[in-house]
Amino acid sequence: MTKHILTFMIGLFATLCAVFVPRMLAALNGNHGETNYFGHDYVLIGIAFAVVIGFITVIFEQGKIRKASETFMTALGMPALLAGALNTGVVGGDVSDLQAQNQRLSDSLKQQSGIVIEKYSSDFAPLEIEPLSLISPPSFSLISVAQAADNASVSKKSEAFSLGIQAKQRHYRIVLKKFNNKDDAIKNAKELRRVIPSAVAVKAGKSFLVIEGGEPLNESDALLKAIEFQKKTGLKPSLIPVK
Repeated sequence: MTKHILTFMIGLFATLCAVFVPRMLAALNGNHGETNYFGHDYVLIGIAFAVVIGFITVIFEQGKIRKASETFMTALGMPALLAGALNTGVVGGDVSDLQAQNQRLSDSLKQQSGIVIEKYSSDFAPLEIEPLSLISPPSFSLISVAQAADNASVSKKSEAFSLGIQAKQRHYRIVLKKFNNKDDAIKNAKELRRVIPSAVAVKAGKSFLVIEGGEPLNESDALLKAIEFQKKTGLKPSLIPVK
């Protein structure tokens, strides 16, 4: 009887380690504000799961003579696998929920500000011939000198290496104003650079545009920046999705 109790306790402890230790490490990894890693439901289910695995360990180990360490490793395997799958599913669901919430906020911002998403070509060609160092600050990232000589395309921001679950987000550029001819676009871009230093005139397909020439932004950030420009200039910006 004593051996069964010991085996049960080993299985129980191994499962508790598999269920709670990963979240303990996540909780210790920096300041996460109001994030709750140990919700009431999760703790109760984790304990119930550990009790079940404890009894299963007793059944599997009955009649066997093993060291406590071997029993612990045996008991750790299955709950570790199941807990890992559970945590991944929970995190994936949370990411999807946050993405949906972010989309609702973006839709609300678009409706309130009147900013729309255009369907111009995102393959931009520069219209101004001045050196890029005179057009905008060093952070200008739309077109390099080499790209300008070769029918430039939008530069894409390299994604940082990450092992976490990532939500795919479309990126956008901000269109400040549209024109029917090249000269008006260039003239307006020069005037706007007094307020928006990264404003640049480009040709997109058959259209002439003045756009903000920084890195492409996700929809929420692009909307917030477009609203900021709207307040500064009185213009009615729009967004163009980047391929």
